[in-house]
Amino acid sequence: MSDSLRLFFALPLPEAALETLVAAQARAKAVASRLSPRWTKTEQMHVTLKFLGPMPADALPRLEEILATRAAAAQPFDATLSQVTAFGGRRARVLVVELATESPVLAALATGLDEDAAALGVARETRPFRAHVTLARFKHPGDARAVIDAAEVVPVPVSCGELRLYRSELTPSGSRYTPVAARALG
Repeated sequence: MSDSLRLFFALPLPEAALETLVAAQARAKAVASRLSPRWTKTEQMHVTLKFLGPMPADALPRLEEILATRAAAAQPFDATLSQVTAFGGRRARVLVVELATESPVLAALATGLDEDAAALGVARETRPFRAHVTLARFKHPGDARAVIDAAEVVPVPVSCGELRLYRSELTPSGSRYTPVAARALG
């Protein structure tokens, strides 16, 4: 194991949600070529709650404790894949599908993980938490309205019942995410 690992906490997605996201990508591909998208692979789709960045390998036991504590304190909850949008305004850089929920669990998990990570020296989030799944990152940022319209999703219910700690490895063909630890919520 190397001296540092790129890590993040996230929620995995059920198969029905993944099928909806892949279908949205397929519709978007027809109109997105000018933005040179790098499409998220199905097995890489998730809802990031806290990106930690490079962490020393010896921090893994503490991160696994945080995972276990936060998962035990949170009840499973329902959410909805609600709408396609893009981050970056007029020069969109990322195509996403937002996750909406009336449950306070999702925001509490993100806030709690941010607090726990700050205690380990990870910078606090400065932007409000927006639950989303990344569909693509654009090499050439620009107007993504046609891509958003093409990728439109019908709201799909998503049951969230597990929290994971992932390792992110950068490769020439894109990031590769590997689960390091997982715990059921509740």
